[in-house]
Amino acid sequence: MQQDSSILYDDKEIIEVLQDYYKNIIKQEASEDQERDKAFHIILRYCHKQYKNHLISSLEQNFYDHFILTFMPRYSLTLTEKEMRVLIKEMGRFLEFINTYHGMDLYHQYRKSMTSNLDEALRIFYITRNIQKHTESPVLCLNPMIIDMKCYKQKKSHNQISKREVFEQGLFEIIDKIGGVVILRHLKSPSGSSYIKIKVENSLATHMRGKDVLNMRIKKRFFYSTWDIIHLKDYYSYKAYDHIKTCF
Repeated sequence: MQQDSSILYDDKEIIEVLQDYYKNIIKQEASEDQERDKAFHIILRYCHKQYKNHLISSLEQNFYDHFILTFMPRYSLTLTEKEMRVLIKEMGRFLEFINTYHGMDLYHQYRKSMTSNLDEALRIFYITRNIQKHTESPVLCLNPMIIDMKCYKQKKSHNQISKREVFEQGLFEIIDKIGGVVILRHLKSPSGSSYIKIKVENSLATHMRGKDVLNMRIKKRFFYSTWDIIHLKDYYSYKAYDHIKTCF
């Protein structure tokens, strides 16, 4: 990403720039705004994970898209819908700060894809929350905390793994849907032909897309054709498919 050669900008590390943003913008504009403060610290975690020791000049246009499509999904159970909207808006403010003080026009990509990425983030948010009722996790949501007590009691009483169950885990891409039956393929299967089926409500399946990727642990009971989801770790948009396939 090239800077304007007619202006001399400081080429700082991305973490340092983010700290400058917090000190000069968030602390000045919204010192008591807990939602903006929370959004900042999520962006900070993203930068520490993906861009630690990177200079601001090394950032590319996909900095924003990767944040939305590959990092935000892990917060689908811990953020409210309002907090997700605040987070995306805060990322836009940060990119505008980079453009103003460091000559990096990453804000252009934010403006270009903000609406479509917001819609996609909310779709993933909706699916992740609603698919929880099909898992063996008693926690349906962390914010606000919602626990399925029936599932919780079953989990406490289940002390032995049945010999009539087989288990799988990993990344699975959606291949097709027939009503509420979702057909998936194991993304990292050596043979490339390890297919499974899970069942959800028809209304939920309509929101799921081909090449969406589920990171999950599953099991199948003997004589059953569909698998049960034990734990859904992450749900990724089809827009992140190529990145996930090559980098995860």
